[in-house]
Amino acid sequence: MAAASGDKLAKVRVDDGIAYVGLDVAGESVNTLSTPMVDRFEEVLDSSLHDESVEAVVIHSLKPDNFVVGFDIEELQGYYDDPDALRALVERGHGLMERLEALEQPVVAAIHGNCLGGGLELALACHARVASNSGDTSFGLPEIMLGLIPGGGGTQRLPRLIDLSQALDMILTGRQIDGRKAKKLGLVDDLVHPGILLDAAAEKARKLVDERQPTESPSISINLGISDAFHDPVKLAAKTPARRVVFDKARETARKKSGGHYPALPKVLDVIETGFSEGFDAGLKAEGEAFVELVQSDVAKNLMNIFFMRQEVNKDSVVDGRTRPFKVHKIGVIGAGLMGAGIAQVAAYNDYDVRIKDRDYDGLGWGLNYINDLFGKLVRRKKLSAGEADVTFGRVSGTTEYTGFKTADLVVEAVFESLDLKQQILADVEELGNEDQIFASNTSTIPISDIAAHAERPEHVLGMHFFSPVYKMPLLEIIRTDKTSRKALATALAVGREMGKTCIVVDDGPGFFTSRVIAAYINEAGWILQEGARIEDIDGAMEEFGFPVGPLKLVDEVGLDVGQKAAGVLLEAFSDRWDAPTSLESLAKQGRKGRKNESGFYDYAGEGSDVPDETVYDVLPGGRDRRRVDRELIQQRCWLAMLNECAYALQENILRSPRDGDIGVIFGLGFPPFRGGIFRHADEVGLDRVVEQMRRLADQFGDRLLPADILVDKAEEESTFY
Repeated sequence: MAAASGDKLAKVRVDDGIAYVGLDVAGESVNTLSTPMVDRFEEVLDSSLHDESVEAVVIHSLKPDNFVVGFDIEELQGYYDDPDALRALVERGHGLMERLEALEQPVVAAIHGNCLGGGLELALACHARVASNSGDTSFGLPEIMLGLIPGGGGTQRLPRLIDLSQALDMILTGRQIDGRKAKKLGLVDDLVHPGILLDAAAEKARKLVDERQPTESPSISINLGISDAFHDPVKLAAKTPARRVVFDKARETARKKSGGHYPALPKVLDVIETGFSEGFDAGLKAEGEAFVELVQSDVAKNLMNIFFMRQEVNKDSVVDGRTRPFKVHKIGVIGAGLMGAGIAQVAAYNDYDVRIKDRDYDGLGWGLNYINDLFGKLVRRKKLSAGEADVTFGRVSGTTEYTGFKTADLVVEAVFESLDLKQQILADVEELGNEDQIFASNTSTIPISDIAAHAERPEHVLGMHFFSPVYKMPLLEIIRTDKTSRKALATALAVGREMGKTCIVVDDGPGFFTSRVIAAYINEAGWILQEGARIEDIDGAMEEFGFPVGPLKLVDEVGLDVGQKAAGVLLEAFSDRWDAPTSLESLAKQGRKGRKNESGFYDYAGEGSDVPDETVYDVLPGGRDRRRVDRELIQQRCWLAMLNECAYALQENILRSPRDGDIGVIFGLGFPPFRGGIFRHADEVGLDRVVEQMRRLADQFGDRLLPADILVDKAEEESTFY
């Protein structure tokens, strides 16, 4: 961010003894902290607040929908090679927060919108916090998601203000909480309507003035009395030798969830524990040193790159900016199964009217119940009130006919993978006569051009490939054919983003991008299994690599039957360079469908079992006499098979850029984020080394692992994807 000063960052006005400091970073949609903002705060503290007429201070935002969303990440990237300068900045930030909380005048933060990262740390340094009860208001310390820890005192102030277990959860997960939860935890003092926020903050400030009681800073208010111990025994334990038990348990939980790949997790626990064992100042010093160290780490660099890549993708118009999307108010969904009902629920949650169709009332009833259950979960998680859930569910209506579909602006087909069925549905929808209606197929493998081969309006046909579960998975893969209009594409992008999805646009072809890439990954795992490896060794190796689940467990979750249908389409399309093991097909022919019929690679007799089903080996070469395979070899074969298919997709112009590919594999396929994306990871390994490894593996295990031309060319040119 370019340097700015004065009113370009914060405007100060004094009214009836209260100084209102209005934050407003000029030219930006959100407020962030930065070196210029620190300069401005120091200027305000040095001048305006020394005015004897100022009895109290209210800090608020002049932005309509956010308080402060954190530190300027782009500026942080500039400190990669200058730890001393970063250390000096952190010390200035700590000093600023300490000056703020040491002011004789009470300081109240008036918070509306996102109050995240450095914004929450700023609010924590104030003497009180008043927040709006708007659904737009949220609180969090998301630094861990960037491979960092809070660097403005948050590791010390938050655990002293609220229950330690709740503070650890917020810091270790980056999870955001709404105003109601913040009030319940004691993070904010009052919750009011946005229209009276400043008045309420001013009233709170005047009460603090009238009380005339010095407000202790967190650095000296860490002695817990009997009431504190009763309220938060975990915090009491943290101040005694028993703290080792508290923090060791937190470390073990963090390690299991992260696989040990994210150094910020154990580091932040060390910092918080230091604060409890050695005092606030020692904890603050430890926080600063850890923050500087982590900014230099490869993990943080990769995660910050992903942050910016995702921002770029979310802003990418793809088509000419002058192309305006159709206005979409109503969405029709055909198919009330897991995918169709999931799409309908997310659409309704984002204020679209939804008409959902299934072939019979049993299927329709299942889908409507599933949608209602999802809204019930949102109520239990306090994301919606019961009344709001009823209103939102009321946006969904069901039918077994096409009644109500003519007035849908967008129709999403989400039936099983059958070209004939999808073509028939498209013909039925076009026959309704809405010539502006967009038709999107949720197919995962069948080319959109094949589905639209007999369409009357092929320019309105495209693919919208959602991922399961729809409410949870962030990626939407939009597929365009050579006949898809720019207006149709712009409409699909607008709807996808309104649904909260990160959208990548790819060109048409069998399996598009994500399906062919995950198929190549699973195909190689199938070969390793057929060659004699154990199920747990294959999955364990890839989980150790950083995937949330291994490839064989993933097949169980998706369903062997579904996987084999997709594999058939892709093997036919890429028969010149793909070969498939017989193992997965043999298991599917046994009727194994994975978790959904409790018969797959794992034994589902016990809920959530991680024990492989040994009977799987009875239909494989070698039977139950399995052999140990080196984990590094498993990892190389699987991730390089995946990379090779990504490279082919880029080479064939299915992918628009390496950036879109990295976003696709991370947010759609579970590629480990700490590696920065598959193309970026290949760059870090070295493309010459990648090509050499793939050729060696191909000699040993099959030509399917021979590197794509684009990999060979880049290796020879000594170039990279980024």
